[in-house]
Amino acid sequence: MKPGTAPWTTRIVAATAVLCLSPALLPADEPPEQVTIRDRTMTVWPADDLRQRGFDVADIPRDENAAWTYIEAANAFAELPDDLKGAFGYACRTAWPPGSAGTKLEAWLTNKDNRRALELARQAGELERCQMPYFGDPGGSIIAVLLPSLSHHRHLAKMLIADGRRLEAGGKYARAFDNYITAWRMGAHIGQGITLIEALVGVACCAIGDQATRDLVLRRDLPPALLQKILDQTARLAETRPDMKRGVRMEKLFGLGIVDEFVSRPTMSLRNVHNFWNGDFDVNPPNETGWGVLEARIGRLMLPDRTIKRHMNTFYDELIRRSELPAYEANWPGDWEEQIVRSIPRWNVLARMLLPSLARANELGERLRTAAQMTRVIAALRLYAARHDGAFPDRLDELTDILGGADDLIDPFSGNQYVYQPEGEGWMLYSVGENMVDDGGKEDERAWKLDYVCRFPAPDVKPFEE
Repeated sequence: MKPGTAPWTTRIVAATAVLCLSPALLPADEPPEQVTIRDRTMTVWPADDLRQRGFDVADIPRDENAAWTYIEAANAFAELPDDLKGAFGYACRTAWPPGSAGTKLEAWLTNKDNRRALELARQAGELERCQMPYFGDPGGSIIAVLLPSLSHHRHLAKMLIADGRRLEAGGKYARAFDNYITAWRMGAHIGQGITLIEALVGVACCAIGDQATRDLVLRRDLPPALLQKILDQTARLAETRPDMKRGVRMEKLFGLGIVDEFVSRPTMSLRNVHNFWNGDFDVNPPNETGWGVLEARIGRLMLPDRTIKRHMNTFYDELIRRSELPAYEANWPGDWEEQIVRSIPRWNVLARMLLPSLARANELGERLRTAAQMTRVIAALRLYAARHDGAFPDRLDELTDILGGADDLIDPFSGNQYVYQPEGEGWMLYSVGENMVDDGGKEDERAWKLDYVCRFPAPDVKPFEE
């Protein structure tokens, strides 16, 4: 008997078990829960069904789950007017906009609805645990799981940053930092989800919180007590970064789950994938009578699902293995992903179609880790100077006591210390970036392609343009 096959009786029994035991086919004791987010009402995908599919969905008491407070915040904020989008984007990325743009943006940020939304986001950020709900019909396809809260979650994080810039411009540095660290906590929360896209949105929220904190430390003369607070809180949050390895493992479950669906319901799955890729998120439920039952049995008998999964496992397992290596050993920019996909036989169209390029996710995770470490090193440099009459250290090793160890001094993209060069009354600090080559502090217009550089005194802020 060839590998990847099984006796017909075994496969018929397995197919029958799938049909009979699927939780989607069992009678429900109570109607499914529905939730409204920004005037869109959706059915909650049962957590027990996702757990049975292998997904690590946390069971958190509702009053301890930050997700529901985030949803309340998402329903509270006022829509951003079109004429404020430029000023809002500038506040998120750069600084508080001057003049009438800042005045109008402040009026919007501090209106009743937005004050409530931001306060709810801060309350949610203080909670320890978060498990966002998922939406859709478990009787359809796993590919149709909906995550409607992601864009609102990221928007709330941006609102916190913009409001923090407003507070910073008014000299309220401690309150501004509280906003920035809340954005990080929001990213850590959403990154605990079961999908890779949640991990990536989590990275984005953490990254804007980290960037705003770094700008604050570089641009403002902060009191030593606030610098110490920044070091203490960022140290505690370091381990809460979204875990890309977990995201890839969850992505693997989705891929293998789609294979199971395709094998047991090939025509339904093809229709659902076609609809989904064309923006139609309404999936076709399985036909549980007549030809639908026959289709499921024939699919289980005829399609080599074990072989398809083996090829997919090779890809995911190699990605997970590399994600556990230091960036300078993992060779993420290499063509190894393409080589693995090319090694899959041409007949295995399903595996070739489903396998995405995921090394980029690991790169983004390492960018966040590197940038967050550099923020801590910069805060330590400023605190050292505050304690030594404005003088900076000659070497990074002198910061070990302030940082509580030397780990934050090591560049993940080189395995060596970050490059630190005192320059007059300031300094330059940089990571070698994704090319893993020391380019002498040379930057590219695309961040991380060459060296990733921070300087003190901070360069002039790019002026706001309407």
